[in-house]
Amino acid sequence: MKKNEKINELEDIPEDVLEDLEEIAEAIRKDTTSRTTKKYKLPSSRDLAEIVAQAALQARGINPEEFPNIVIQLLEEQGYYTKYVNEKRIWRVYESLVRRRIIPDTLGVVIW
Repeated sequence: MKKNEKINELEDIPEDVLEDLEEIAEAIRKDTTSRTTKKYKLPSSRDLAEIVAQAALQARGINPEEFPNIVIQLLEEQGYYTKYVNEKRIWRVYESLVRRRIIPDTLGVVIW
């Protein structure tokens, strides 16, 4: 089929059908672009370290089991997507900061 034949076939389609097709195509375009362009703000290791340090200073005298929830809450307040932040990662960062003497062991959980 040649290019001119395709153009002639499109000219034979009624206007109302073309408008409906254009609306459907636009809806599909919007739907697919919203899925592909939606990006989440994930916390980097540096972001997590800053939040853990901030939470450790605020968390004096709390139960250590509550500490990861406080960190996740602070991350969410700053607009981070926290699905991939788990307790093990939070505790690894906390222990690393305490061992490098960046923050004090306010929770008393790091054994030297």
